[in-house]
Amino acid sequence: MDVIRHRRNAATRLVELEPRKPEREFPPDLDSIVPTPLESGRSSAPIRIEPLSPSSRFRGLAVFTALARFIWMRFWLRMTGRMTAARDAALARALFEGLGGMWIKAGQLLSLRTDLLTDEMCQALSSLQHQVAGFPPEVALGVVEEDLGVPIARVFSWFDPMPFAAASICQAHRATLLTNNRAVVVKIMRPDVSRSFARDLGLLRGLVAVFSVLGIGSRFHLVDGLRELRAVLSEETDYRFEAVNLKRMRRNLRRHKVSVPRVLSRYCGPRILVMDEIPGVLMSQYIQMRTENVAAVRRWEHENNVDPLKLGKGLMVTVLRQILEDNEFHADLHPGNIMVMADNRIALLDLGSVGRLDRRTWQLYRYTMVALATRDFERAADYTLLQQPGLGVVDHTRLRSDLADALRRWELRSEFPNTSYADKSVGSMGDEITRVMARHNVPVGWGLMRVGRALSTLDASLQVLVPDGNFIEFTRAYFKDRQRRQRTLKGAMRPLRSALQDVMGLASDANVVLGSAVRFQGLRLQGMADRVQQFRLAVLRVFNRGIWSLILGTLGVMLLNRYIDYLPPTWQPSAQRLLQFVLEPLPDLDGIYWLIFLAVALFISNVLRTARKSLSATQ
Repeated sequence: MDVIRHRRNAATRLVELEPRKPEREFPPDLDSIVPTPLESGRSSAPIRIEPLSPSSRFRGLAVFTALARFIWMRFWLRMTGRMTAARDAALARALFEGLGGMWIKAGQLLSLRTDLLTDEMCQALSSLQHQVAGFPPEVALGVVEEDLGVPIARVFSWFDPMPFAAASICQAHRATLLTNNRAVVVKIMRPDVSRSFARDLGLLRGLVAVFSVLGIGSRFHLVDGLRELRAVLSEETDYRFEAVNLKRMRRNLRRHKVSVPRVLSRYCGPRILVMDEIPGVLMSQYIQMRTENVAAVRRWEHENNVDPLKLGKGLMVTVLRQILEDNEFHADLHPGNIMVMADNRIALLDLGSVGRLDRRTWQLYRYTMVALATRDFERAADYTLLQQPGLGVVDHTRLRSDLADALRRWELRSEFPNTSYADKSVGSMGDEITRVMARHNVPVGWGLMRVGRALSTLDASLQVLVPDGNFIEFTRAYFKDRQRRQRTLKGAMRPLRSALQDVMGLASDANVVLGSAVRFQGLRLQGMADRVQQFRLAVLRVFNRGIWSLILGTLGVMLLNRYIDYLPPTWQPSAQRLLQFVLEPLPDLDGIYWLIFLAVALFISNVLRTARKSLSATQ
């Protein structure tokens, strides 16, 4: 017998599943492209299993303590002159990994702000990984049975109780379906994920509210970032979203000749996801083997008809098709989510994070790629700026010129001899753009950064597969492939339908496809908000912060005056002088009047905040 099952409501009873059948069957449509194994000669270490830790009542205190320690260390290192970009990045990484859970996702999202953070900081945050042990088999099987609503033996003939992968949100098990002997993978969410993420998200929401009131981190657009994080977490903590993503991406990518696991919807729920197991070689294993045993990799490539150059180009073409044609793209393409198949085919895994752009941004991004492929950098700069959430009061002529020059320099550097792939990649182009934006104090939208993340995480694979390639050449290869597909009747119908939709429903977007002068006017109309309204917002912001400073100062003085006797004796003289300096000019009023004053100040602050929101919405 292969595995035991934990029966709910009877902790001591163990029920055996059926014997494991000798062969597990994989999807028949993959038979022709299943590669031979790429053996590394080492056995992978088993996943460590630990009991679920109870929820802490002092989580808020732990988070506050970790943040205070982080702020104090940064302050101390700066004061002593020992702060470096690498040390700052290491401190931030230690903070997020120490907090774990939702904070890992928050750090990864923050790493997208290449326009505001150093390269070292972005690299450290983008590679955040929380060392998570798996949770016990009886807990995993209990979650499966609760979501299925039936005993596990009625669905699976074999279920491996030990996970083969574990992460901060879930762990994955191999299993075999009872009905057809099909090999499947079962993703099981940690039972405490939703509760712990909701708790930490509430803490983060409070911190963002305090920072917004005090004007801290306004360049990061923390409220928009919090909204993006909430959207990501809501998708990743409910597997029904991923089930829909798998269905849609499988349908879309079939045209690309890219494999996606088939989801078995009738066995899925909010906390479990059952899908076909795809036998192949993970890109991460392929890359590692290329550094350890080149000869073995060459033999494997020959056996399976794998050409790294064709594989890399095909990978980039399908990603650009996902973004520019389907507007549904895999948003986390690190090597662990890409599987290499025979005959230069690929499969994509882990569709928990799928990016989509609003229609206007999507069209502008498509126009940007066309302009880059044709080396029309002024046009590419225009479309790039029109994608931003707000340009504010800036020198549009200078900004447009600087951005076009940066793109032109990047394209020239990509043709330098002996240039590394990193200097020719889309990540390098993104760095050029964000540096120009930061210099002109122009924010980059959080939503658009998902596209940048998808392309930049893909660089880890492309720099191994095609070290001499560059993004411009990949873009041209995509458009060449697109022209080839459009020569067929079926291929020509898709752009025709899209064009009809544009004419019927999106006539207002015509201004972005006219001449250079009209595009420039579009930038002025989008970026140059009413200066009077900008002044009003600034005045309201100053008044609101001033009132809050007055409120906090008043509370501080009241507390100091009441509890001054509890201070250390050495501090009391200084505290008395401070109180005398502050209180002497003020009238001697009863405490109730000061409480009324605070209440009125809070009311005025609320009125000012409401007025700011109204003006911002109008703008």
